[in-house]
Amino acid sequence: MGRRRVHLFKPERFSEGIAKATNNNIAAFFPFGIGPRNCVGLNFATTEAKIALSMNLQRYAFTLSPAYVHSPFQLLTIRPQHGVQVMLHSL
Repeated sequence: MGRRRVHLFKPERFSEGIAKATNNNIAAFFPFGIGPRNCVGLNFATTEAKIALSMNLQRYAFTLSPAYVHSPFQLLTIRPQHGVQVMLHSL
């Protein structure tokens, strides 16, 4: 049928790069993203990020810079095209 046998271990299918092996489908190859083989340190990194965020929220007040220009840009999600300029004020 011309379908690839994706369940077989064939590392040579990646010899010409991931883009060629997945027919330029970026969602087709996500080796350590989701499922039983996800990143070993994911829970630790998530907890560490939550702690760092909560410490920053306790110590600082965040305000938008007067120079900030709102310009939404859509890729997968909507995000600011030129980033967000934030000013921190110690509490």
